[in-house]
Amino acid sequence: MFLPPPGPLRAYAVMSFFDSLARGVMLAGGVLYFTRVVGLGAVQVGVGLSVATLVGLSASLPTGVLGDRIGHRRLLVGLHAARAALLAAYLLVDSFPVFLLVVGLAGLAENAVEPVRQGCLGTLTTPGNRVETLAYNRVMHNVGISLGTPALGAALVAGTAFAFRLLITFGALGILIACAAAARLPDRRPEKSPGCSLMTVLRDRPYLGLALLNGLLSLHSELLEIAVPLWVAEYTGAPEWTAPLLLLVNVFLAIGFQMRAGRGVTEVGSAARAMRRAGLAVLGCALAFATTGSLPSPLAVAVLVVAVTLLTAAELFQSAGSWSLSYELAAPERLGEYQGAWNVGTQLGRAAGPFAITLALSGLGAAGWVVLGLTYAAAATLALPLARRAAATRPRAAAVQERAAEQLAGA
Repeated sequence: MFLPPPGPLRAYAVMSFFDSLARGVMLAGGVLYFTRVVGLGAVQVGVGLSVATLVGLSASLPTGVLGDRIGHRRLLVGLHAARAALLAAYLLVDSFPVFLLVVGLAGLAENAVEPVRQGCLGTLTTPGNRVETLAYNRVMHNVGISLGTPALGAALVAGTAFAFRLLITFGALGILIACAAAARLPDRRPEKSPGCSLMTVLRDRPYLGLALLNGLLSLHSELLEIAVPLWVAEYTGAPEWTAPLLLLVNVFLAIGFQMRAGRGVTEVGSAARAMRRAGLAVLGCALAFATTGSLPSPLAVAVLVVAVTLLTAAELFQSAGSWSLSYELAAPERLGEYQGAWNVGTQLGRAAGPFAITLALSGLGAAGWVVLGLTYAAAATLALPLARRAAATRPRAAAVQERAAEQLAGA
């Protein structure tokens, strides 16, 4: 894989890589640091992380608006610096109240950075290359995550407090490098249109409806991270190494095919079709998972690999469709604000997902997979009518609206 040519998109790719490298290091390392080194209980850590999620939920929309006002690059640099400092502050935690304070602030910064990053990229790309650029940076994200994970493994093998503190320091340094890369981005900002009031997106019901639908369709992540390990361990006769194998299959497929999946998604019509394909892929995945509980071990492993391949296809299609819809239907002078609202929809879906998934599987078993698959596929069919309605209400030139209508009519 080659870096983009020297310039803003290369700096953005470097930022994405080192940011995700830090995330890979801290994926489970933070939790283990607080339980094994600081000495907090698992319930205390769980409560703190839940508080951080709830607090962070309030950050996306205001910071998106702020990025539109003062410039996305300036805010992005500040947020990366704050994230690095708060991650380093993990080393100072010595009690539950201090833990709550630090992870709460870290949750704010983590959730604030996403819409600003997306708004910044919107000013660096055009509709023609935006989804492909986002797909490339998702690949960089997956590569960074996969390279950061071995550092966590080394800390676990060492098992010492020093190893975990070194892990956190390594993560903070990764974010600082991402901060330096962000500082090299051009400070472009959309020009404000006259008479626009604060939080225009909150009155844009078609866009908000799509944002909530996208949050539901983002649950493929929870299916992979929660449903797959739970199902393999509790409901199949597959060996213990199967769940890690399936996660690796997902990572390598995502790295290899993300850009190909996003290549044809360049406007509203193709984005709606991508969402619909994601629904069909999840339905096929769910039906495959539902059969594995009664299969002999070797056959179960083979079917599980097929199921995760379909789940990965859903991830690739949904992410490509989400990227295109979130930008194409946003007010161009308010990219940060609209990306903030889109991010809130994703967060709401991910917050509700674990409960819904565990309830379906623990209560219904194999039938729970069928319910999840049918629900997801039915929801995906709503992408087309919602996108059609949203495109028809955009305050754009008539020619642009006619083009969007033609694309959707052909979907």
